[in-house]
Amino acid sequence: MTKRRNAVFTGRKPRSNRGFTLIELLVVVIIIGILAAIALPNFVGAQDKAREASVKGNMRTAQIAAESFATDQGNYPSSSDAGGTRYQSYFPGGGNDGQTIGTAKGFVNPLTNVVEFPILGSISDVQTLRQGAPASIGGGPGQVIYCPLTAQNSYAILGNNKKSIPLAGPNNTTLVFSNQ
Repeated sequence: MTKRRNAVFTGRKPRSNRGFTLIELLVVVIIIGILAAIALPNFVGAQDKAREASVKGNMRTAQIAAESFATDQGNYPSSSDAGGTRYQSYFPGGGNDGQTIGTAKGFVNPLTNVVEFPILGSISDVQTLRQGAPASIGGGPGQVIYCPLTAQNSYAILGNNKKSIPLAGPNNTTLVFSNQ
């Protein structure tokens, strides 16, 4: 009798246990939205870091091919070698002989999903490049750039980020793979 009398005096109906109120649902939706707003930028940042790590792996593959070429040929790939069969044959699947590409297809660009070999670039000094902030030297997003330094029988390999600017190394300087 007490329960009935309280319901009558307060003017409220007893709450049924059938579902959630609109306010409760809105609170849950707002909380989920806040959590998504926190997590989404972290997820996008992780994807960018993974793509840059893949470009670095492609740079390393180009470096190994250049070193293998030099071991067999006596010098590093020149401008004429880098764009042709001689250098490309040293990539995985190639003949490793400076003549046969075989099944070598280069590597997959993580930003465009295109299979490609390094493109030919040109720089004058590796040390100056390593000390400066990354600045565009050509190529598109995710591309690896092979720069022969024929005067020094050397090379430099760079990789572009999603903005077509070379990847940054330590202290926000340009990341360069080279034998110098």
